Amino acid sequence: MGTLHAENAGRLPGAQLVAVAAAREGRAKEVGRRLGVAHYGYAELFHRHDVDAVVLAARSVDHGPLAVEVLRSGKHLFLEKPGATSLAEHDALRRESAARPDQVLQVGYMRRYDAGFLEAHRRVRAGDGGKPLVILLTSRDTEWPEGEDPRDTGGFLLDMASHDYDAACWLFDDEPVEVSVARQALVYPALEAAGDLDNGLVTIRFARGGIAHTHVSRTSSFGHDIRCEVVGSEGSIFVRGPGDGVSVTVDRGDARRFPADYRERFADAYVAELAAFVAACNGEGPAGPTLEDDRRAVATGIAARASAVAGRPLGVGTDWPWP
Repeated sequence: MGTLHAENAGRLPGAQLVAVAAAREGRAKEVGRRLGVAHYGYAELFHRHDVDAVVLAARSVDHGPLAVEVLRSGKHLFLEKPGATSLAEHDALRRESAARPDQVLQVGYMRRYDAGFLEAHRRVRAGDGGKPLVILLTSRDTEWPEGEDPRDTGGFLLDMASHDYDAACWLFDDEPVEVSVARQALVYPALEAAGDLDNGLVTIRFARGGIAHTHVSRTSSFGHDIRCEVVGSEGSIFVRGPGDGVSVTVDRGDARRFPADYRERFADAYVAELAAFVAACNGEGPAGPTLEDDRRAVATGIAARASAVAGRPLGVGTDWPWP
């Protein structure tokens, strides 16, 4: 994600890519050379006088502490989701941000900039479909990235599924209060010992009675599959996937119809969200998703991953232990 954002930043009007940094040995040097910019360690980059804003896309478990460092260095911050992997770290980040109201902070929920999701949100707000009752989401990725450690990501049900939680909160315009999860680790059984999974069915209950249900997966054989349906009292609003039809079987043979990964599926949205951040830094518009938005998603993910291990519903808003 850091490389993707760096490439997009290098093409955006109103911004100049100055430098890149990375924790992995040699990675910043490699990317910096390819993009024609300098490369530094995190601390040096954060404190450079020729840097006005930082895009932070490190390991999810490092987001909270590194984001605090960025804010303390006086820089604007575009923070990849999730903003933290515990509520304690998230609260510390929010306090730091609140003390610096002149510094822009935007969190990377790119679905809010995707044409399909934007249109669904507009229709829900316009009352199309009547009162929203249930939101059904699908988020299927192709694999468990080789060598990915759940301790680095905060767990699949927080790291990847935070997009689903944010989308549901945004579409309902409501607070999540309880989560329950049915879990599975049949393709990658080694994940179970780490408290993680490869498929999960997450059900979220909201304060005003709405229900969101999402299937999050990393075993899709045919590509990156993102869908959404808002079921209302008078009808449904859809964000359709390429395989939607009357009655079809979708398998590996349909791979050409599906985006290969999130970078292809949300290419335009990633550019649009970063453009909104640049505009906000230049005083030309409001920032996008906030830490308050992110906290709802983080709190939901923390409850979800703990619910998957505990095998029972758990309330949203507690720093449940995991794994």
